[in-house]
Amino acid sequence: MTLTVEERIQKSFNVPVSELLASYAKQGKTSKQVAEILQCGVSNVRRIARKYNVRFNQPSPQPSIIHTGEFLAKKINPTNFLCRAWNRMADA
Repeated sequence: MTLTVEERIQKSFNVPVSELLASYAKQGKTSKQVAEILQCGVSNVRRIARKYNVRFNQPSPQPSIIHTGEFLAKKINPTNFLCRAWNRMADA
């Protein structure tokens, strides 16, 4: 008989699944980190966390390059040189 992920977690850690997930969330772990600890898929962790209303720390979004001043500059530079066609004469 195959154990479900929840059953395996409860058996391995000898603590209710909701408490274990809440503990990891309180430590600031991401669902990917928890999946690695529990040796299961991230989708399983997210599904079980939703069931127990637990939210994990999400990595902060990286700033988008298209909003930087260098990217939006009217003159060609190392950040924006591939983003549009440049007229050699206009940039001279």
